[in-house]
Amino acid sequence: MKRLLLGATALAGLLGLASPASADVLLNLSPVAAHTVGPQSTSNPCIICATNAQQPAGFGYNNFTENGGIATYNMFSDALVSRDHAPDGVQNESGQDYTAGFLDTFIQANFNPSLRFGVAIDVNTAGGANGHLETLNSFQLIDVTQGTILAHYTGPTVIGTVADNGNGFADWLLTGFDLSGVNAGDNLIFHANWDHATDGGESFFLVAAPVAAVPEPATWAMMILGFCTVGLAALRKRRSGTPFRLA
Repeated sequence: MKRLLLGATALAGLLGLASPASADVLLNLSPVAAHTVGPQSTSNPCIICATNAQQPAGFGYNNFTENGGIATYNMFSDALVSRDHAPDGVQNESGQDYTAGFLDTFIQANFNPSLRFGVAIDVNTAGGANGHLETLNSFQLIDVTQGTILAHYTGPTVIGTVADNGNGFADWLLTGFDLSGVNAGDNLIFHANWDHATDGGESFFLVAAPVAAVPEPATWAMMILGFCTVGLAALRKRRSGTPFRLA
């Protein structure tokens, strides 16, 4: 009995040391009803947008060059205050990543602190058979300093079937982002890859959104101790010959 209790206590201690928010989080992608998230002009800031976005002071973004003849995009965000027309697929390595502290300060000041943030996707497609094939292949939040991925979504997922085509309101929403446990000085960058683009440029912008529910370490510990207690009670009943029943 002592060994079992000691084992449960040790396991609970290890869980208490865990930091699920700093691990690689699997993001959730869901469609958005028309005219419910946005418009970007009032739900800034953009992080990757092929438009002259209305940004908060000091909040840079990748104002990538959209071209109707380009079907595939591989884009990174950019913390430059000035407009940045980064070449397709080039990750700038000249100190233009966001710091976790910068992002967290903005989120705490502009979004409900209990909700954290999500990334809204505004799809701009020509429609028709080709437009409906526009596909999100992947999205990542990368800790460049630590060389780790903090959150990711992996497709391919067709995002060309939209309820609100054109620039303005979001059509899809990525949720699950949480900067808790990330060092304030770490450099972070967003990365999006999509293809079958047929018309105007897409916009990826930050919005308030709930974090995916993850049990707190203390909750895990209480659950494990509870299971151990039930197990011990069952073992005692078995040894005494009395049938065991849950209350």
